[in-house]
Amino acid sequence: MASAIHPIPEPFLTTASFDAPALPGSDEAGRLMASLRASSEDFEALFQRYGQPAPALRHYGLIQWRDQQFTRAIEALRAALVLTPDDADLWRDLAGAYDRSGDAELADRCVRQSLCHRSDDACSWLLLANLESRGGRRNEAEAAFSHAIMCDPKLGDAHFGLGLLHFERRNIGAAVASLSLAIANGYANALGFTTQGHLKFLAGDFAGSAAAFENAARFGPLDLNGRRKFARARTIQAMIEGNLDQAIADYPNLAGDAREELDDILRDAFHQLSAFGREEAAVAVGRLLAAQNPDDPVQRYLLDAVSGRRLVRAPVDYLESCFDKFAKTFDQKLVNVLQYQAPELMARLITPIRESFSNMLDLGCGTGLAAAHLAPFGGRLTGVDVSGGMLDEAVKRGLYADLAKAEAVEFLAGCAARFDLVFAADMLVYLGDLRPLFDAVARSSALGGLFVISVETTEAADYQLLPSGRFAHAVAYLERLARPDFNVLVKQAAMIRLEAGRPAEGMFLALERRP
Repeated sequence: MASAIHPIPEPFLTTASFDAPALPGSDEAGRLMASLRASSEDFEALFQRYGQPAPALRHYGLIQWRDQQFTRAIEALRAALVLTPDDADLWRDLAGAYDRSGDAELADRCVRQSLCHRSDDACSWLLLANLESRGGRRNEAEAAFSHAIMCDPKLGDAHFGLGLLHFERRNIGAAVASLSLAIANGYANALGFTTQGHLKFLAGDFAGSAAAFENAARFGPLDLNGRRKFARARTIQAMIEGNLDQAIADYPNLAGDAREELDDILRDAFHQLSAFGREEAAVAVGRLLAAQNPDDPVQRYLLDAVSGRRLVRAPVDYLESCFDKFAKTFDQKLVNVLQYQAPELMARLITPIRESFSNMLDLGCGTGLAAAHLAPFGGRLTGVDVSGGMLDEAVKRGLYADLAKAEAVEFLAGCAARFDLVFAADMLVYLGDLRPLFDAVARSSALGGLFVISVETTEAADYQLLPSGRFAHAVAYLERLARPDFNVLVKQAAMIRLEAGRPAEGMFLALERRP
């Protein structure tokens, strides 16, 4: 099925929203044509062939465009438009010439002019979509790609472009669907199948990923990244089918000169299998890794999580080891890859309630992502985290009055200060039983102070340890914990982050310390 058609944001195509490019006067166009007839045998032959100047100028302009003589192409196409100013194809051709010459603004104005003359031209919509996409205007690009597909459901370029746009937004399921339509409509080639292979891997379809890379290889050798991803996909699929030992034995031959360290393959396989709900295979790989690395607290805890062991919190040694390791790349992965925006959105949640605070506490501050969003509230800001590596990054922001390496409940138990804002973004996900934390925050909060939190949500139990090693909590459980000491001011459903390419559903809550 073609993608749903999205309304074009106003003003998107109204003539009042842009200035149509100025064309030369008729005298100037006439002089150009006379000059071309006198100096170019090619143009004279085209003029004799068509018997009309406009089609001859257009054909000549397209020849110049093909030969990358963009200035000449633009001159000829503009002159042709003087003679036929309502010709949608000519406006689209001129837009393409401007685009290839590097003038995106004039290309945009010309293609809109083309669409004003013929709004059902799929190729014009496609060009507009690509211009919008390259300009970073994703909503407009998606709308234009969708309109191109509406005009011509078999336009493979539009399906491919829409698939890449979905991928940029980390909407992996939609990206895979668009790539399948692209391949069915002209992209059954190395690029189409290779892209499909990478996307299906991200979607957890490892058999489909391997098959796509095999199809791509029919057109020529895969590049290094493609060979590595193919070998991983085949290996993980074999693990899903219960053939762990055979998968490990076969991996070197599958990867060939693209072979990676087996430990890296096993760790990635464990992550992928856990993320996509393949618990039986994940447990088998996890046990092997734990046997090979018995002192690794990260692997030990994640194996407990995927095995379904009932725990009340993530161990501190797991948190320290995990976040120390990823501290330097943490922001890039969390924000750019996993689309994490909780600190910013939670700060916006606070603004209508309070304009300022005198003493703020950022629990589980990590690298300090929340600091820039809390700074406008004024006052003193303290950060607390168990990871020394994360705190080293937080220091660089220069926005904390104090930073403490400590577990949250222990820090609050030993702290004499009273906070009028306790902020905990993506921190409660590492605790199952929240009663000790709620009690500690209540003791350390000024009357009327706010406790603002983010959680992933579940309806299965008060709290549930997920295969990711993160805890999800029931909203009713949070409200029950809050009731003795806090008023619930705001509850807001939220997409906390992406997990295995899918939104992790959650909730932001703002609680007020009751007198």
